[in-house]
Amino acid sequence: MAHKILKAPISSKTIESLIKRGLGSGIKVIRSQPIRGGLFNTSYQIELADQRMVVLRVAPPNDKKLLGVEKQLLKREVYINRYLRGTGIPVPQLLFSDFTRKLIDRDYVISEFSEGQTLHYQQKYLTEKEMDHIYRELGGYARQIHSLANKGKWFGYPPPFGRHKRWSDFIAKYVLSLEEDLKGHPYLCLPQEYSLSTMARRMAPLLDKVKTPRLIHGDLWLRNILVRKQHSHYQIAAILDWDRSLWGDPYFEWILYGTDPNQSFWEAYGKTMPALKEAAYMRVLLYKACGALQAALEDSIHFGLKKNAGIMFGYALRDLKELSKRLYI
Repeated sequence: MAHKILKAPISSKTIESLIKRGLGSGIKVIRSQPIRGGLFNTSYQIELADQRMVVLRVAPPNDKKLLGVEKQLLKREVYINRYLRGTGIPVPQLLFSDFTRKLIDRDYVISEFSEGQTLHYQQKYLTEKEMDHIYRELGGYARQIHSLANKGKWFGYPPPFGRHKRWSDFIAKYVLSLEEDLKGHPYLCLPQEYSLSTMARRMAPLLDKVKTPRLIHGDLWLRNILVRKQHSHYQIAAILDWDRSLWGDPYFEWILYGTDPNQSFWEAYGKTMPALKEAAYMRVLLYKACGALQAALEDSIHFGLKKNAGIMFGYALRDLKELSKRLYI
């Protein structure tokens, strides 16, 4: 299946070696089973002899093709994890991380296992009232995430990526990475008048209206939300996959423009997209176009879905066309 393109299973013996290295030589693995879903990491749910359940996530092998924005994902997630401790945001506890490549030539992390079902698949079984409650909860968590400011006052992805003094500097680097990934692509080709780098350069004064680098989850959608039923109602059990997190403009969080959360989400979040002023709206147009381009590249390179890639590319062209009109009037 297409979602397995970046994945590479490891043996039971290797799994046990990684667990012992991370949790102690006396730890015994009772059973392990692959976790379905997810694009990048090869993940396993592991039952230990001490009755604990943990999750092992192993990064793709080095020979797998990644986009520029997809590199070093697990390292970035480990860095961000420290900022989430004590916030009350439901995040699985990180138990161990290893980037030494001593036991396996891949990065890996071990974290606690969170009980629950992925909201993307579970939503069809929930009532409108239950979904309303979940969206209200998600809006509150999104607001809390975006309230966290980087005390170091720099923008961009966590280490090992570089730090940026201004939001425009990060965006310039970000769009350049997308342009590099688009070079030589057989059917995804931006017209010259829609140069991302040129647009980002012209938009620098608008981008630099963002003065405070705030935490952005980067992939906050229903596939990364676990829900479970407690005390006769559903609630969010965990928010997963923080590996795309960065510091910047909260409107870069694509759930705010790329999905359709209901009114309860917006009431909890505190503001709505239609209320954007012109400068913020233009920034969102750029983010939307870049997000669609990134999705087009993922559909093409990781999934081999030419039709889907073409649809996403069409969305990007639509937004770049509107942005271009506003930039050059």
